[in-house]
Amino acid sequence: MPIPIVIGVTGHRDLREKDIPQLRALVRTELQRLKTEYPHSPFVMLNSLAAGADLLCAEVANELGIMLKCPLPMSVEEYRKDFDADTVMNFKTMLDRADEVFIVPNIEPLPDKASHDYHYRQAGIFVATHSHVLLALWDGSPAKADGCGTAEAVGFMLNGDYKNGGSFQAANDGAVLHISTPRQSFNTEITILVRLIEKQPGSLHDVLRMTDAFNKEAIELSSDSESGEALLPDKYINDSEKLKCLNALYSKADALSLRFQMRYIRAIRWFSMFGVLLVLLFLLYDEFESDIFLLCYGLLIIIYLQSFVMTQKSKVHIKYLQYRVLSETLRVQFYLLATGSCKNIGTAFTWTQKQDSTWVKEAMSALLIGTQDIPNIPDEIIKKYWIDGQLEYHKKALKRDKRRHQTNENIAKGMLICSILLFVIVLTMEFLFDSTITKQIITNPLPGFFLHHNGQVITLRSLLKMVLGGISAITVFISGYYGKLSFERKSFDHEKMVLLYSAANSQFDNEYFDRTKLFLELAREEIIENGNWFSYCRENPPSFNV
Repeated sequence: MPIPIVIGVTGHRDLREKDIPQLRALVRTELQRLKTEYPHSPFVMLNSLAAGADLLCAEVANELGIMLKCPLPMSVEEYRKDFDADTVMNFKTMLDRADEVFIVPNIEPLPDKASHDYHYRQAGIFVATHSHVLLALWDGSPAKADGCGTAEAVGFMLNGDYKNGGSFQAANDGAVLHISTPRQSFNTEITILVRLIEKQPGSLHDVLRMTDAFNKEAIELSSDSESGEALLPDKYINDSEKLKCLNALYSKADALSLRFQMRYIRAIRWFSMFGVLLVLLFLLYDEFESDIFLLCYGLLIIIYLQSFVMTQKSKVHIKYLQYRVLSETLRVQFYLLATGSCKNIGTAFTWTQKQDSTWVKEAMSALLIGTQDIPNIPDEIIKKYWIDGQLEYHKKALKRDKRRHQTNENIAKGMLICSILLFVIVLTMEFLFDSTITKQIITNPLPGFFLHHNGQVITLRSLLKMVLGGISAITVFISGYYGKLSFERKSFDHEKMVLLYSAANSQFDNEYFDRTKLFLELAREEIIENGNWFSYCRENPPSFNV
């Protein structure tokens, strides 16, 4: 299953009968618009099926073929007592049509005597925190400190203001599709309108666009291109639907990240070569006074510019980085779930990660909806594939990136030596062998093809100037190419991760150390390290450095 786009629902129970046709039409219009705008993603409605707005939205979603998942505040037997005779049949019907029905976990601390309001509040928090957008049929009334209604659910979505504290909510996280809705119990007249409430305009579209783009490319990805890496043997994965889903998505995200990485590296390699060729063509034109090199220079700039624009439009750099963040987050989430932990690793994102990769955090929330099918996998198996596997990977990557960094250093040193030697040669010839350096090396006129200027003399000095300038150009652009790949910084990161996994190995065998705590800390460290990697790699996009 691709990453679903989740639409949460909250709304008033006491709708006015005369408003229901208009509300139903608006809900249908908005849901259909989202499905049309993001056609490559499955849609899920997260709906607690309360009387009034919840049931209305559930019926429309069912008509549109949107998957319905129902997080109930309490057991069905207890919950149905809150429905009157006129709506209990609708409640039963939508329960039967739901793809999944489950009781929400307690997110806030459980009081000594938990009332129905407490459980309704937990359902509101769950819907808000697991939805990309909250569809709120709401009159705009303010929230209460310990409330459990629609206003509070809107507050949960936009501010994350629930009593268990937790972490900061990113400025681009949280969106409410507000349909202003009058209430039967209030006499205030309200014009029924639709508006999108966001803390940062355009943030919802950015999240859904990135999600839909990944789903499109994941669907189009051939099975031959998928990652062959096994997160765990199949016999341990097949017993859990969530593990199978995370494993499949990881394979897709990893393969797509590698594909865009190759395109990114190819792009910066060509741009570096273009830069060197531009310098050489200019030197040839300047020293030979041959207009053919000027024309080639102009043509190359046009090709360079077109290639750069195409690369920018294809977003190879940002997709490489974002899909790598997604794949690493999926891998960590997979192993956490394999250990029996239901923790959403997206909540361990740093503030910067929450801003930069909101769509990834939202994807984890969407993928963890529903009853947790806790697998029974031995810790030793998880250690072998997670800790030992990553330790071996980082050891190999450390050797690879150190070797590449050393290659860059050797090239830079070689070019520096060549530049110094050539400088000494030119300086010596200028002062001691003036007749040699000014000697004409091409006596016959060049063919007309070169568009050579009349009277131009080509001397050894001209040739040496081109070679000296060419070496300098090659040095600058090769340094730029290797600099964008950040091999030195990556080597340092791999070295840190080798130490981390080595420490995890030691702690795993320590009988006095809590393995559950070990796995959680390891997951958090991996996520933070991945965020650091994203931050410095983002500073090296393909650039038009002429």
